[in-house]
Amino acid sequence: MITFDLEAMIQVAQQRMKFWDITEEQIGELEAEGKPKMTFALLSPVSGFVIQKTAVQGKRFEVGEKLFDLADLSKLWVISDVYVYELPLVKVGHPAKISLSFLPGKEFTSKIDYIYPLLAGETRTAKIRFIIPNPGGQLKPQMFTNVEIKIDLGKRLVIPEDAVIDTGTKKWSMWTRERDL
Repeated sequence: MITFDLEAMIQVAQQRMKFWDITEEQIGELEAEGKPKMTFALLSPVSGFVIQKTAVQGKRFEVGEKLFDLADLSKLWVISDVYVYELPLVKVGHPAKISLSFLPGKEFTSKIDYIYPLLAGETRTAKIRFIIPNPGGQLKPQMFTNVEIKIDLGKRLVIPEDAVIDTGTKKWSMWTRERDL
C-alpha cells in the first residue's frame, strides 16, 4: 500500500509555485478556495514598457521561455558613430552635448559611457554610447540625435583658407617654406 504525506506534497507544490514567481497572496487565495486553478496571473519582477510580446492567451510555456521584452525607459542609451580616424581622440568620460530635432532648443549633456570594440565594415565607424535621462518619457527609442563631443586638441596653427595657394601638386602659403601642407 502506498501512503502519501499530504503536508510534504503541499510544501512541494508551494515551492514549485514560488519558482514560477506566483506571489504569497496568490498561494494564500488558492489555499483559501480549496480548488485547483488552471491559470495564474504572473507579475513581472521589474517595471517598464512591453516592447515585444510572445505570450498569447491559451499558449503553454516552459520554464525559462521568454514571454515579454520589457524596457525601462527612464534612461536611454544614445549610440553614436565615430569615424576610425577620430577614435584615438575619444575616451570614456569625454563630455558631449546631445540634441534632437524633435525638441528644438533643448540640449542634454552626457559623457561617453562606453566605446564598442568593433568597427562597422561598411562605414568604417565605431559605436560609442551615452546615457541620458528621460524625464516624463518624452524621448523614444530609435529617435535620431545630434552629438557634439568636446575634445581638447591643444594649440594648433591655423591660417585662413584663402591664404593657401594650391598648385595642384603642392600647397603654399606665405608661412611655408617649400614643403607640403
